Amino acid sequence: MTTNRTRLLLISALLISIATPAFAEQALILPAGTFNPPQTLPAPPPDNSPQAIAERDYIKAAYRDATPAEREAAKLDAANESVRLYADTLPGFDLDKLPATKALFKTVRKNENAQTGAFKTYFNRQRPYQVDSSITPCLPPKNFDINASDPSGHTTMAFSSAIILANLLPDYAPAIMRRAEQYGRHRIVCGAHHPFDVRSGQVLGTLIGATLLKSPGLQAQLNAARSELAQAITKPTALSGIEWVATRINGDAVSGHAPTLTIEGNKAYGNSSCNRYTGQVTLGNKEALRFGPAASTRMACPGNADQQEATYLKALQTVTAYHLNTGSLILLDAQYNKVIEFKTAPESQPQ
Repeated sequence: MTTNRTRLLLISALLISIATPAFAEQALILPAGTFNPPQTLPAPPPDNSPQAIAERDYIKAAYRDATPAEREAAKLDAANESVRLYADTLPGFDLDKLPATKALFKTVRKNENAQTGAFKTYFNRQRPYQVDSSITPCLPPKNFDINASDPSGHTTMAFSSAIILANLLPDYAPAIMRRAEQYGRHRIVCGAHHPFDVRSGQVLGTLIGATLLKSPGLQAQLNAARSELAQAITKPTALSGIEWVATRINGDAVSGHAPTLTIEGNKAYGNSSCNRYTGQVTLGNKEALRFGPAASTRMACPGNADQQEATYLKALQTVTAYHLNTGSLILLDAQYNKVIEFKTAPESQPQ
């Protein structure tokens, strides 16, 4: 009798625990074993292999060639392992004002973190700075960072979040995916991961994000976040037929007469601070953009206008992509660094 009663009490306690929010928060949509590490990702190269040595040389070159601004951006990304990394890409993406979206990505993060931990444990790869003392990570390592290089957790988080966020905000999908790729590259600049680890994180993060998108257990949260983001995030301004006014060039604020840019078809033209310029522009898929050589007038420029003009025209030649927000345009280089930032001229804004 006592045994039966004890069993009933245990069953009741279990049913109550299942019904409580605390238990629901602990439940994983992707439980342990969802993905089998050796059947999902290739094993990293041995630390003393030619491939691994070449990777460490690449890490040193990436840090050496990075500008101070790029190094600082990599350090900031290292300290921000959350979906908030997309706040500088999406206007109005403030999780503190988006409760449904915040709850969704809390669930995504919990599932991603569980899978990433299993893969890190299985591959047990040393960090670059564990093997080569000449590599210094941009942030002091923690105990749990040791032997946890593959896959890159930051990159896995970024790509799992990006896959879902791009689905929720398709107008911003190219910019979201570019930001995820840049975030992963910053792990190399930081000396925290080998390029192999970052590629593994891209693959695993994409797999996790795509699997979660199809999961019945996530649909209610996805729908709630989609509705919330539709109200909070406005569609980007069109690129063509707008006069854009430069606000920053290579991170420096524009002074005096700001350069302008208008794109119409395959033609780009504007004022480069003093002179008028015109040239060809090539638009490609996924917001790819390249400027051809520009022809300009030859007026003498007052003050530092000629220097700013030269910097602006030179910067245009380094552009490989663009990112649009509401009322703003950012031109990017091959590493997705901001080259020139624009806002719309008041008279160009849609009525």
